[in-house]
Amino acid sequence: MPTASALTVLARPMLAYGFVTGGLQAVKSPKGLIGMSEKAGIPAAERVVPVTSVTMVVAGTTLALGIAPRASALTLAGCLTGLTYTLHGFWRDEEEKPRRMKRQAFVTNVGTLGGLLALAATKR
Repeated sequence: MPTASALTVLARPMLAYGFVTGGLQAVKSPKGLIGMSEKAGIPAAERVVPVTSVTMVVAGTTLALGIAPRASALTLAGCLTGLTYTLHGFWRDEEEKPRRMKRQAFVTNVGTLGGLLALAATKR
């Protein structure tokens, strides 16, 4: 197996882990995320959060297993883009502490998005 392929096989479950565990946590206990989503102005948050959470678990699992990895990575990128913009929009906060925390989450998600897009661009 060439080095690039081995690294891709290693990277997939590493990127997927946070989506699977975070999605499972949100499925088990959605109240906090629903509340944050409602506060951010997401319509029908009580329906959007569970659907997004299950999508993250399924796409994360298929990405980790190498099943339709390009589609899985792009699905997760779509979920992450929406969540990052709505829940981690640090530019909307005036207070320094929440602004700093949201900025860090935003930057982390942008890095993860880059990894997902890089995986989606690979042949395997």
